[in-house]
Amino acid sequence: MIPSTSVQTVVRPLNNATQQTNRRPSPHSRRFTIRTLLLWVLLLLSSGFFLALAALPVGRVASAAISVGVVAAAFVLGRFAQKFWHARTLTVLLLAFVTFRYFFWRLTGTLPPADDLLNFIPGVILFAAEALSFVLFLTSLFVIIDPLTREPVEPTGDPAFWPSVDVYIPSYNEEPELLETTLAAAVSIDYPRDKLRIYLLDDGGTDQKLANANPAAAAAARERRATLMALCERLHVTYMTRPRNEHAKAGNINHAFHQTSGDLMLILDADHVPTSGILQATVGFFQQNARLFLVQTPHFFVNPDPIEYNLGTFERMPSENEMFYYSIQPGLDRWNGSFFCGSAAVLRRAALEEVGGFSGDTITEDCETALELHARGWHSVYLPRPLIAGLQPETFDSFIMQRSRWTQGMIQLFLLKNPIFKRGLTVPQRLCYLSTMLYWFFWFWRPIFLLSPLCYALFGMEIYRINLPDFACFVIPHVFAAAFLSQFLHGRMRWPLFSELYEYLQSFHVSRAALATFLRPRNPVFKVTAKGQSVEQDGFSPLATPFILVTLVLALGLAMCAWRYGMYPEHRAAIVPVAVWNGLSFILSLGGLAVVYERKRVRRQERFTMERPAVLLFADGARIDVTVADVSAGGVGLDVEPRWRERLTHPDTPVLTITATETEAATTTGVRVSRLEMRGGILSVGASFAPRNRQDIVEMARFVFGNSVGWDSFLDRKRVQAPTFFGGLLFFLTRVLPRLGHVLLALPGAVGRILMFRAP
Repeated sequence: MIPSTSVQTVVRPLNNATQQTNRRPSPHSRRFTIRTLLLWVLLLLSSGFFLALAALPVGRVASAAISVGVVAAAFVLGRFAQKFWHARTLTVLLLAFVTFRYFFWRLTGTLPPADDLLNFIPGVILFAAEALSFVLFLTSLFVIIDPLTREPVEPTGDPAFWPSVDVYIPSYNEEPELLETTLAAAVSIDYPRDKLRIYLLDDGGTDQKLANANPAAAAAARERRATLMALCERLHVTYMTRPRNEHAKAGNINHAFHQTSGDLMLILDADHVPTSGILQATVGFFQQNARLFLVQTPHFFVNPDPIEYNLGTFERMPSENEMFYYSIQPGLDRWNGSFFCGSAAVLRRAALEEVGGFSGDTITEDCETALELHARGWHSVYLPRPLIAGLQPETFDSFIMQRSRWTQGMIQLFLLKNPIFKRGLTVPQRLCYLSTMLYWFFWFWRPIFLLSPLCYALFGMEIYRINLPDFACFVIPHVFAAAFLSQFLHGRMRWPLFSELYEYLQSFHVSRAALATFLRPRNPVFKVTAKGQSVEQDGFSPLATPFILVTLVLALGLAMCAWRYGMYPEHRAAIVPVAVWNGLSFILSLGGLAVVYERKRVRRQERFTMERPAVLLFADGARIDVTVADVSAGGVGLDVEPRWRERLTHPDTPVLTITATETEAATTTGVRVSRLEMRGGILSVGASFAPRNRQDIVEMARFVFGNSVGWDSFLDRKRVQAPTFFGGLLFFLTRVLPRLGHVLLALPGAVGRILMFRAP
């Protein structure tokens, strides 16, 4: 076995004075306790009143008037929500009241009679889907009713007595270039050197893999281990592997956990590059609270996922994950329910020792571990500050693989460690975990909602008994209130129709993994999500078949609605709501087609725009003033005066020095000029980094990824207030319709291949 490269550090325990201070709750925490108590009282009293009012039997006109009045009151009250937290709570409850009224009407007035089994059975299935989504709606409102926003807490006192930190970077099959960036950034973290140890946990070079019966696989594992050991030695970090690949990521981290001794652990995925201030922003929380086991921070991504890439929305609107990291997690934090997300988090060793390390009964070891520690009375903190930059899956099939794993893990937790029955959790924590798990049942209700209008459009089945007056009095107010509520709570984080699009795109393929987990909850196996993939040419994803078929069937449903409208004038009051429903489903399916017809995507490193003065120094003493226009992990774009063009064609390697600012130190590294072109009177220069030594590697990682201010600015640029439902629908169509020309040209061939039982 090849020995590991290591760095020796001295670990000192926290001093007793700090520990004693940690046990005294601050006035700040007491204030939150009083506010939480008042929130409980307000929720219970208001909910009881609104439930009773929602159940009152009134006529259509009165019902419509009540709904309009309630929404108007919520609109007025919502304008004060930023100043008064109870105004936010009442606004949410008023809008939820409209949905309560809809649900009671739905239960009492729209189900087919039980003796009409042909309509009753699918009608009950649709109602069950609505009921499950309604439970999620209620638990979600509880979670996000009063989100807690925190600021970083820096460590205090003598640095000699700060907690020691082990940085774990688990890896499986990532390329050395990607790992070098993450490791170099970890080396540049601002923290006392004798308190910081960095470990690369390599599961791709285990003894088991070196002994593989396949000679080529064994040779590849040996080469990987040697390459990564050399990388770790160059960067002065510790390489660590293990005998066997057991229990996936949780097993890998646990192996390191039992061989190290840091007071705290920073967990980073292999493609999650930390900022230099990640520990300065988080360690102070642990000094304040001796019962704190976790500080979780958001996952910020520098590349678009396949939906964002194919629709061109990455820089135009908030990403799909932002609602979770900047709305839901702060809501969970209010109830001490924020959980570990697998990376970008700091955890306390003493807490993990209490449960024997990271849990591994499910393939979502992160949430499972948090559940166990919350049940033992430990506390968590969520800091909504992006302190890492990571990568998302680039192809649709890798995206589905990732989401299938998350779905399976959450269903495993729901079945094996259901929070409702988990001893030790508080009532709010039970509701928080339940809400998180229920979301991952979208694969059940989303296809049902999408396809239900076809029952009437194609077969004349009445599984949802409704007419035009009821549609106007109950359904439209419910939809409007739900859209208003979403905009009120998540307006800067989520735009209309995109939640539905993401759920639709996942549902058909994720459902197979979900059903398999229900049948055998202990069987799912952790699968690593591929990153850094490419799409060689435009074309349908291998997973496109269900989306093509659904779109064609919904188009047929629209045609049948038009036919029924003309043929059966007496049924038009029922046909119109079905046609509207079918039409919205069809628009959503067109969005799905635009996504699964993937655009060519050449693998490259993501570039970030900036404007920083810098200097190029040459070996002969020549000096050129330049401006850094953009930067990536592998190189930099420079704006230069055209008169320097000839000098830059020389083959030597200049030294680039990026000027210091108030918040960032100067950075120096070697570069190699690779591209020269004129752009609007400015010479645009592309240069790749050519680091001369370890210090250059660390400095460039710090320059590119070290400061989270750039990530905050990028997120803020995208977080404009969401449009209204109709504005969101228009935006959705502007992203989808331009793509449909290419889709329609490729569609006949794809349908032909599907009919021959081949992938499209």
